[in-house]
Amino acid sequence: MLFDFFIETIGFDFKIFGKGDVKILLNGKLIKNNSQIKNPKRNNNIEISFTKPDPADVESYALLERVLINGFDCVDLFKEIPYVVDKSKHKIPKNIFPNNLYFGYVGKMSFELTHKDDLLSQAAWTIADREYTEVKWPHKGDHCRKKNLETLQRDSRYMFTGCQPPLAKEISSIVENLEIGSLSSPVYMLDLKQEIEKWILCSNHITIENFSKMSYFTVSNGVTDSLHSFLLSNKLIYTKDKMYYHNKEILENKDVTIKDISTDTLDKGAKVLIEFPSPWYRTTDLMDIIKKAKNADCYVALDLTWLPVTNTDIKIDLSLVDEIYFSMNKCWPIQQLRPAFRWSKTRINDSQTFDNEYGTYPKIPVNVFKILIEKFSFDHIIDKHKANHRSICETFGLDPTDVLWFTTHENFKHDERHYISRHFYLDDFVCVINLLNHKNKYFW
Repeated sequence: MLFDFFIETIGFDFKIFGKGDVKILLNGKLIKNNSQIKNPKRNNNIEISFTKPDPADVESYALLERVLINGFDCVDLFKEIPYVVDKSKHKIPKNIFPNNLYFGYVGKMSFELTHKDDLLSQAAWTIADREYTEVKWPHKGDHCRKKNLETLQRDSRYMFTGCQPPLAKEISSIVENLEIGSLSSPVYMLDLKQEIEKWILCSNHITIENFSKMSYFTVSNGVTDSLHSFLLSNKLIYTKDKMYYHNKEILENKDVTIKDISTDTLDKGAKVLIEFPSPWYRTTDLMDIIKKAKNADCYVALDLTWLPVTNTDIKIDLSLVDEIYFSMNKCWPIQQLRPAFRWSKTRINDSQTFDNEYGTYPKIPVNVFKILIEKFSFDHIIDKHKANHRSICETFGLDPTDVLWFTTHENFKHDERHYISRHFYLDDFVCVINLLNHKNKYFW
């Protein structure tokens, strides 16, 4: 039996009738009925035997009532394990059959029980169990769950897949105590644009040149608004093979052709979308692609979603690109508000521009963002987690990527069965957010 999560404890609970007797051996060691074995080995040989003085005594038998794994009963999983009857004690036509949780014949059953006991699996189960929440968000499907083995197994399995911003009480406490009424006023767009640009330019990790070439500035509900507009405004788009899964999901069943800018011939004047930086590709290589696109007179859009958590110093010359999308929603715990911004060299005729020109853009997120950039630097979160990130990588044997939240590990590979989405490739990585959130609280 293979369990794809860490087993902290396991125990067998038999109810014995008459003169029956059950012996349970775990890796050759006798264990007590109705006891919990802590920290079993990765691979375990379990043998359960039943005996009684008189093999014909039908009043003597045992029932396997519970098998507790990490405190949850999963006895039904053990019904089909073959039970081998002692031929010298019983004359029956068939001496091997599923036990069905009933032990009445003298005999035994043996099986292998394997689980994941590496440090990452241990941490995944620890967080899933100790930090469990009934409401799981974001989560495709029912957001309200019950705590049981199935939900914990799923949480454990996907503990390091995807990405939400880390906990930051210093930020969330401010947001949670703001009053909506004071945040509903329009903002002066030119002032906001200059404030954000100045704030970004104070970064010790990011250098952006030629902000002045971006004449048009709009606010949006998440970067996905800008991506959606770009993706559905063009019939042919060049990009990299792997990117945030939203993009290709949006384009399903649409009359839009996607080409790989690294392998396909690049047409002059084509539309190009680059996620910059990216956990899949080196920032230096992406910069070469941007220059290549510019030399081919392409229209270049940059998704800067991961820019606030770059793991390398970055220098961007905006004279090379035509529009950029930016937010702090993968860095700060403000994903429920999702303030985001778009700069462009020319006016983009879409609903985002319309909403900004008529003042119907979402005002509360923008005003919250203004408050936060006055209190926290662009580098606040990345500087806060740098040392812990390094420690976690050493503890779990992780290799950093160009995006701080994502690391690689030899045991984590893309699942070709596409359980999440056929466009989802973030399972290439171990996302360290949950490890950072609970650093020094558990064993890491």
